[in-house]
Amino acid sequence: MKPEVASARYEFETPVTPEMVATLNGQLLHPVYSTFWMAYHAEVAARLAIEPYFEEGENAVGGVVEVRHEAMAAVGDTVRISAKVVEVKGRKIVCEIEVHSRSRKIGSGRQVQIMIQDTDIKRLVEEAQAMVNT
Repeated sequence: MKPEVASARYEFETPVTPEMVATLNGQLLHPVYSTFWMAYHAEVAARLAIEPYFEEGENAVGGVVEVRHEAMAAVGDTVRISAKVVEVKGRKIVCEIEVHSRSRKIGSGRQVQIMIQDTDIKRLVEEAQAMVNT
């Protein structure tokens, strides 16, 4: 991992679409941006923050995602998700997450990724698949 990862950031915006609303088992709970989608977008932002700093043969896997859903965003609003690396300790990379709508902060949290070699990921995937096939 390139040392510059310690100051990595990534930010993107996305509209809140009808498929992003809070549902459970196909049933509408609330017609607003769901915590599920906030967590997904946190993962995306954190991953895209660190990818440019991988060395040849390196990759990462998600280890932790925490989000606090602090306010609502309606369908049609735009949310901005930002990830900032706040800690690099060995293979562990921690990103702070913030989520804003057009008018206010609606969420925050953290996401942790573990740097791992592509060959190790391949081996772990094969081991997991072998467990299914036995």
